[in-house]
Amino acid sequence: MDGARPALGSSAERLRHLYRFMAIRHFVAGRSELKRAGFSATWIDSWLRTGRLIRLFRSVYAYGREVETRASVWRGALLVAGPDSALTGRTGCEAWGMVRPRPGLPVEVEVGSPTGQAKRLRGWSPALARTTVKVVKRNFEPDGVRIRDGLQLATPPLALIDFAAGASERQVRFAFLEACRLKLLSRRDLNFCFTRLAGRRGAKKLRPLLSLWVPELGRIKSVLEGWFLLTWREHGHPMPEINARIHGYEVDVFWPSSGIVLELDGGAFHGDPVQRRLDRQKQRDLEARGLTVVRITYRQFEYDPPGNVARVARSIEHARLKLSVK
Repeated sequence: MDGARPALGSSAERLRHLYRFMAIRHFVAGRSELKRAGFSATWIDSWLRTGRLIRLFRSVYAYGREVETRASVWRGALLVAGPDSALTGRTGCEAWGMVRPRPGLPVEVEVGSPTGQAKRLRGWSPALARTTVKVVKRNFEPDGVRIRDGLQLATPPLALIDFAAGASERQVRFAFLEACRLKLLSRRDLNFCFTRLAGRRGAKKLRPLLSLWVPELGRIKSVLEGWFLLTWREHGHPMPEINARIHGYEVDVFWPSSGIVLELDGGAFHGDPVQRRLDRQKQRDLEARGLTVVRITYRQFEYDPPGNVARVARSIEHARLKLSVK
């Protein structure tokens, strides 16, 4: 509805126009965009007095009630940060699905902006009393920003680079592997990341992961599968098949030449009795067909990644020796 001037009619008609305008913007809008769309300063001030609009930040308003969703807070943060801003860092990674959001409304929203200086802005409404918008100076290239669900986001590689600056190695690895699982990182992105990481905080955490990237990471269905592949490749082993179908079953990792199947069990394996029964039946069927099934839980792998990789490598070598004797 940008550029569409509301009809100068009754108060009810104006409110209907306002509702439609706000509804496609996560019910958050800035004063300047409201005025560009034809809503007069008089109307806006009147709606603020009556509570139809609620101040979230300076010249940024919610419609009718306090914000209740992360997307609404994110849009407000983008507006208060200024034109051509984009969500980046942890916030950008959350918006892309690479990082799990914390419960409730965000306490901090990280926004990259090409204008002004780095700053921190506090929310004005009661719901945002604990929310800070962290604005960092970023000059985004034309292909450095994408629109998703009506919000401007730094591309996954840029968001990940900013996230790595303040996150732990474990958090960076998780975000990187989620990006792989969601197919947000391509081979082309690797060179881009290596170039942009030069001299940046977080490079020591992210660069080793980028160096271990292989196309098979695009087939993983869990972070545990990706973590195993990274460790497996780090130790110089050739890549296996990922999530392959064997005798009617999908298996996590498979080495056809040795007949070894690796099943990587997350929390669901231990907490869901039905899943445990299905996995036991699957293992019996595969072993009845001459395959060897190795199982590793998340806790086991987390405790000793290199040791578990060595365990699988020994199983493969043992199976090959048995096949050679036959």
